Amino acid sequence: MEKSILVMVLVLAVLPYQLQSYYTPYNRLSIDCGATNTWEDPLTNYWWRLDDEFIKSGQNILLSVTTNRLPLETLRYFPEGTKNCYNLPLEVQEKYLIRAGFYYGNYDNLSKPPTFNLEFDGNLWATVTTSLGTDPIYHEVIYITRKEYVSICITKTQQGQIPFISSLEAISIAIYDGVYRLMNNDTALYLERRTNYGANQTFPERFDTLAEYYNRFWKPEQLPNYQNPFNGIDSDFSSMAENSPPYKVLNSAIRAQNVSDSIFLPIDFHEKAPLSAYFVFYFYHVGPWPNLNNITKQIVYIDGIEKNATTVRPYEECVVVSVYPVNVTGTANVTISPAQGTTLPPTLNAMEVFTTIEVSSSKSDPRLSFCAFFYVLVCLSGVVVWFG
Repeated sequence: MEKSILVMVLVLAVLPYQLQSYYTPYNRLSIDCGATNTWEDPLTNYWWRLDDEFIKSGQNILLSVTTNRLPLETLRYFPEGTKNCYNLPLEVQEKYLIRAGFYYGNYDNLSKPPTFNLEFDGNLWATVTTSLGTDPIYHEVIYITRKEYVSICITKTQQGQIPFISSLEAISIAIYDGVYRLMNNDTALYLERRTNYGANQTFPERFDTLAEYYNRFWKPEQLPNYQNPFNGIDSDFSSMAENSPPYKVLNSAIRAQNVSDSIFLPIDFHEKAPLSAYFVFYFYHVGPWPNLNNITKQIVYIDGIEKNATTVRPYEECVVVSVYPVNVTGTANVTISPAQGTTLPPTLNAMEVFTTIEVSSSKSDPRLSFCAFFYVLVCLSGVVVWFG
């Protein structure tokens, strides 16, 4: 009997090391859903992996159309079951940018793009509404992981409609503690928009890893009512300012026509219900370079309420203004106005807008997966049979 107890103790002592062998966390993970071959992204030099090691349900298909992004030319669709989930092995208690991509491409020849839900760790992430258009749909969330495996689920919500997914990415952004520093452990940040102001539509949304380590997409946008200055400096590095914005983004901007004018930006949100928003503004001087006595002093208002007053000086680092929380319902109106003493018009280089998702806490031990539980049963069964 004593020998039996001793063996059981040894089995349980070794068990954590056995469980650890099943868990290999990724700091950066790119999954080409539905693909049959891995491939290296020439822009980032990271490899896109197959998805069959992260999910066992669903069917793969190759689209009959070509796009400017290879991950969108295959997809995995889910004709069976209400909920189908990917399990991503990620570092615990780290901040990740997680992005899911969807491109219908009329893969089923039915011309009926589906609508379905996207979830992470049991939390509703987004309602995905696909279309017959040629532009992909991306949903992005910034999330502090709770356990070793993050569950990304595609959930059927409409009878007769089949959900699918084209790509799935997870990038750790925990290198610098100050990245999106105002978010807390109880919420995730859902991306509403990330805009590269002053850049025209021919400017890329994606950059190489040296310029944009976090692989964020920055949508270029010029506004005809404002000046759209562009430095023309092609820097391959990111700024040392908060959130590490790429200089490729900071080198363009929108600027008010006159020193006494303001910038007005209406921001639409994905739903009309009351939401809590997180704004990030990026200010950096774009040429022509004035003398050192010329500065931009400006005040940021959201829905008429002053949120920040800042000064932007030529030849100095980017100024980043983060504002959270901001209560919004449907639309928010951003105004950037000149402050007393400014000698240059208000300017905005880039802006990110998020809304928060309340994150439910998991009560289960993340280490005790089904495989681990099965392993325990096998070990204990062997002990019982051995010792009778």
